Amino acid sequence: MYAAETELKNAQKVKEYLLKKDLFHPDYTSVKELGLIYFPLIRKANVPHAKIVSPSFSFPKKQKPLSIEELLKGKLNPPELELLPKSQEIVGTILILEIPDELKKKERIIAEAYLKHTPHIQTVVKKDEFHEGDFRLRKVKVLAGKNTTETIHHENGVKIKLDLEKTYFSARSASERLRIAKQVKKNEEVLVMFSGAAPYPLVIAKNSPAKIIYGIELNPLAHQYALQNAELNKFGSRMVILQGDVRKIIPALKRKFDRLVMPLPKTAEDFLPSALSAAKKGAIIHFYAFLGKDEFKEEGKRIKQICATLNHPAKILRAVPCGQFSPYIFRVCFDLRIGKKA
Repeated sequence: MYAAETELKNAQKVKEYLLKKDLFHPDYTSVKELGLIYFPLIRKANVPHAKIVSPSFSFPKKQKPLSIEELLKGKLNPPELELLPKSQEIVGTILILEIPDELKKKERIIAEAYLKHTPHIQTVVKKDEFHEGDFRLRKVKVLAGKNTTETIHHENGVKIKLDLEKTYFSARSASERLRIAKQVKKNEEVLVMFSGAAPYPLVIAKNSPAKIIYGIELNPLAHQYALQNAELNKFGSRMVILQGDVRKIIPALKRKFDRLVMPLPKTAEDFLPSALSAAKKGAIIHFYAFLGKDEFKEEGKRIKQICATLNHPAKILRAVPCGQFSPYIFRVCFDLRIGKKA
């Protein structure tokens, strides 16, 4: 086997070059010896700041982590292993375990396996109740690891401190939050309704040239996390976090916005009049709904009709599926331009 030999002072730049050119052998680890470091190579090649040699020693093999199936072999039978979901939701250092009823008696064994399998996970919980009430909260049960439901989630360059039982949050909406942020133009004033612990305001503040972002949240506990997150990410000067009912706060603000986000799929329609009252002519509203695959077109027509009835004609720019609520129901975002007829 060939190796790239270099002095320790050049180690980082040589390693970066090898990774960039796909020359680093993935099955072996590097070796340090007498002030030099040797990187295992897939093939012989010229490498800046390094000499290509055939070392007399053998590189140690990397230990490949065991899969969940391997960790549970002997504890679950083959049919039970087949029932394990292919993916789980991770929020910060907490893994939210979703397992079928058939495996309920072995949920703690499965939780311990996931704790061992994923190094940065400190707690494994399971959903005890579905999201309910005005605050869309859920109860969870700790199955393994630290007895906590609070964590700091890292997403799109921001830190989001939250408690799974005190505020609604979905890690699976990360790409959707970034999609919205990437549409925001310079000096836009943005309003996020139902802002929770402020994931949308934070991601927009980090990944867009927005002038200012307002967030309004009814849940006082989520609001406290939002205030902490604005400070944690040092966005205090660009974010205004308010607590209360959007239908009361929006009229009191007496200002219009270039962009409004309505991440409340089940009942967003009830708040559309408030959003329209705060939208500048030409503003964009991101309106969310839960829909079946064949319902997108009809729902779009219905939303336009509601806007027209409220004397705010709207054009649907696009309808974007952004996650699944259940096997046949999608979370869909309608990007609307207000003040424009179709």
